Amino acid sequence: MLCLSGMKYKAIFFDADGVLIKSKHLFTEQLEKDFGMDTKKMLPFFLGIFRECGIGKADLKKELAKVLVDWEWKGTVEELMEYWFTKGTEIDPEAIKYVQELRSKGIRCYMATDQEKYRGEHLRNTLGGGKIFDDVFYSADVRSKKKKQPFWDHVFSQLKDVSTNECFFTDDSKSNIEAVADFGLDTYLFSNLDDLKKHLNQYV
Repeated sequence: MLCLSGMKYKAIFFDADGVLIKSKHLFTEQLEKDFGMDTKKMLPFFLGIFRECGIGKADLKKELAKVLVDWEWKGTVEELMEYWFTKGTEIDPEAIKYVQELRSKGIRCYMATDQEKYRGEHLRNTLGGGKIFDDVFYSADVRSKKKKQPFWDHVFSQLKDVSTNECFFTDDSKSNIEAVADFGLDTYLFSNLDDLKKHLNQYV
């Protein structure tokens, strides 16, 4: 945990996977569990070109089309992506309730997440625009990981009336927390929702 400024925050940024989305399995593990697909065949994709998809330098749909035969997926690319997004984007209902509570106090709440463009747009369309969050910022759209300065330059170019020292960011990755703290936001290493709420109750 890093030092906080002790002021009321105008905006709070939440990571997605591991914070808002509490999936029990990695996507590869879920495919193996549900369809008997071989995790070892899928790992090179996720450790390789998929990372380029995450910063908008490759297209997930096109890249998946190249590997589905080897993976022995029986359906279409679109069916795989639909399965992925519906199976792996279930937001913790208690987290939703807490976000709604914060927004009722006039605090803007955003999702800040590393995602390729299709899942990123799915999250933005289903959760952003005031549905749950004020907006969803994702890496493929910005073409930068959230631990990099360009990501936050983009975020604050959109918000404009909020400064970094009026913002709070939580993530379950220590490296992300340490990097974002360097950009002027107050940060908190997420472990569970109850501890996050206790921590934020001092400031909001």
